[in-house]
Amino acid sequence: MNKRAFKIVGLYVVSLICIFCYYLMDNYYIINVLFQKTNRIPQDGFVVLLLTGLFQYGLLTVGISIIVILSFFLIKEKKAPKKYKNKHGNEIIEKGHESYMIHAEYLKTGASYKIFLWNNTDKIITIKDKFTLKPNEDKIFLFIDTDSISFDIGPKIYFGEYGLEISDKKSQIAGIGGEYWEKYNVPNDVEYGFVIVPPGEGDIDTK
Repeated sequence: MNKRAFKIVGLYVVSLICIFCYYLMDNYYIINVLFQKTNRIPQDGFVVLLLTGLFQYGLLTVGISIIVILSFFLIKEKKAPKKYKNKHGNEIIEKGHESYMIHAEYLKTGASYKIFLWNNTDKIITIKDKFTLKPNEDKIFLFIDTDSISFDIGPKIYFGEYGLEISDKKSQIAGIGGEYWEKYNVPNDVEYGFVIVPPGEGDIDTK
């Protein structure tokens, strides 16, 4: 448990203690008992009543306020979109089960990137002027940002104004990441991963 989570749990515990103390005072007249034990019973019963009321309802107010305010901010934080930048400078926005990417402007410098490519079709795929991939075969290769990857089945991967882009009219290329990175045993030093899939199963919406 990190420090933030520990503090949140601690505040909830404090609020429950306050409410529990209110319950005890409301049912067992604790302040009256304490006055009696110390032999310092005020002559004016109103003083006892006032002190009891202030302390008792003060505890209740603090306890409920902590729960309400803390819960409000936690719910608000959960609903707020999560924003961060990946290693390529693109801003990632995650909201619920959906994620969006705002691409940073990309300047071609001749830099090279490791690309993972897997052929998940029953056909032999040729990457023009580079290599071929048999069905269920994968390959890791260096890709220079001034170059492009052209497939004999139509798609093209290249670096455009906003980084790596895909031209894929039949939706035959799917990017991979997250849990699929481990599923396909992609090494950690690989920067981009793609799977060649049957037409219509890629990332590009053709409808």
